[in-house]
Order: sequence, then structure tokens, then C-alpha cells
Amino acid sequence: MKNLLIRIPIFCFALCFAFADDKSALPKVKHMIDTHIHLYDTSREKGVPWPPKEDKVLYKPHLPAEFKKASKPTGLTGVVIVEASHRLEDNQWVLDLVKDDKYFIALVGNIDPYRKDFTKQLKKLKKDSRLVGVRARNGDNQKQINYSDVKIIKSFRALAKHDLSIDILANGGGVEAVKQIDKLARTIPELRIVVDHVLGYDFDGKSANPEWVQAVEKLSENKNVWCKISGLYQRSVEQPAPHEIDHYRDVLDTLWKNLGQDRLIFGSNWPCTKNSGNYESFVQLVNKYFSEKGQEASERYFWKNAAEAYQLKLN
Repeated sequence: MKNLLIRIPIFCFALCFAFADDKSALPKVKHMIDTHIHLYDTSREKGVPWPPKEDKVLYKPHLPAEFKKASKPTGLTGVVIVEASHRLEDNQWVLDLVKDDKYFIALVGNIDPYRKDFTKQLKKLKKDSRLVGVRARNGDNQKQINYSDVKIIKSFRALAKHDLSIDILANGGGVEAVKQIDKLARTIPELRIVVDHVLGYDFDGKSANPEWVQAVEKLSENKNVWCKISGLYQRSVEQPAPHEIDHYRDVLDTLWKNLGQDRLIFGSNWPCTKNSGNYESFVQLVNKYFSEKGQEASERYFWKNAAEAYQLKLN
């Protein structure tokens, strides 16, 4: 009995220590900026163009109060919203939604770069200082954008002229997608380019495709290109996505080797994270990788690189 009484406190201490250690997996950085979340309300009169109604997890209102409740326990200090709707009016809708809420510090808007009045609409939105960039989309049909098209180049030059960035969604980002981004970066070297969701790579737990690795090496020569280490859950071939960093490590190592600590950026892709885990589990996943690289690498990943790419005013 005496031995049992001794073991019980030791067991409780070990259990408490395990929980404390789990919490310690959260970042310890000056700022923590999530550069990729979506806010929308499926109950609006006109509904939303994304996500599809068939997605029972995502097709429901995802609004500021829910995100704040999910994210604040991780130590998050600020948010960049990325507009997922191609409807021009939805840019203003989301800006109004978070008006006067300093937790939501910026918006990457959505303007069809093929619009004849692209620059006009850009100037109109830019009157709100929270606009920091535009996500490359192509109107109602969401067709693949041709980054060599003279209309696209003209629109993207306008972004650079107004000191705004471009976010590029490269889902299923194979070798050709990386090559197209490389060409764009060389064509408009003054344009800050942020490529979403790990260049759109599909994680299968295997070594990175050698041709893709070569394309990334060439892309990294462009100092105007950043990459969001975001959306890992969604880019996993295995679903629900694994929470073990080794499933993603080889691809992350390729990006680390080539883009280094100065051009990798944190983003969650909430609420899409819900399909494979909660918000905290995603933060712990990416922090596992970057905390291994040291404190400065963590600071750069969680906020400094975002401040440079989006010109955020952080103290």
C-alpha cells in the first residue's frame, strides 16, 4: 500500500508534466500572425460561391467570434484574411465584418485580374489601408490563369505600382505550376509574390519529386517570392491528414533549403483545418518543424516574413 501511495503522486506528476509539455509545443514568439483564413456566412441571402454545399464541415457560417475562440489560446496576435469569393462586393463585406476589430489586421482581396477595370477596382479597395494584396482568381469559372497573358501582366504590374502583393493559389502545384510562377517573378521582379499552401504540393509521405525540387531551386533565385507553409492538412493525400511532421518533412526540407528562414510564412487555411484536426493541432504541427530551426527562424516564420511580404506595420 505504501508503494502504491508513492506511485500515485509520481504518476499524477508525470501526467501533468505530459500535458504541460504538450502546451509547450505552442510558439513562443513576439508576434504570431496567421496569414491565411477565410471568413464567410452561408446564411446570407445570396449564399456563398465557396465552399460547396456538399461539404458538411465547411458549408456553414465561419465568422470572427468562432475563429477568435479557436485561435487565441495558441497565442495568435493577428490575422490576415484571404477572400475566397470571386464576387467583387464580398471584399467590402468582409472588411465591414471585422471593422474596428484590431485582431484582423489585413485583407488579401479578390479581384479578377482579367477585368478591364482591374486598376479602378484596385484603387477603390485600396482606400482601406487594410488591403495588402490580391489573390489571383479568374472570375466566375475559376479557370487556370495564364501568367504569360498580357492582360494578367498589366494587372499585376498595377499591383506592384500600388505597393501591393499577389497571392497565388497553385493547387496540385506540380512542376509546371512552379515554372509559371518563376517566369512571372522574373517578368515583374518588383512584384511581391506569395505562393499559398506549400506551392500546392500534394503530400504523400514520400520523398519530394526530383523535378519539382529542381523547379523550386530555380524559383528560389527570385528574391520577390515567398511561400506560405499553410494548408498542410488539405494538401495531404492521406485523409484525414496525419499530425506527424515526418509526413511532410521531406518537402518542407526542400523549401527550407531553398527559400530559407527569410521567405517562409505561417498560415493555417482555417476553417479548412477542421477536416483533419482543430486549430491548435495545426499550430503545433508547424511549430514542431520551425522550433527545431531555432528562435530566429520561428520569429521569421510566424510574423517577420509576413510583415515584409505584406508590408504589415508590426512593432
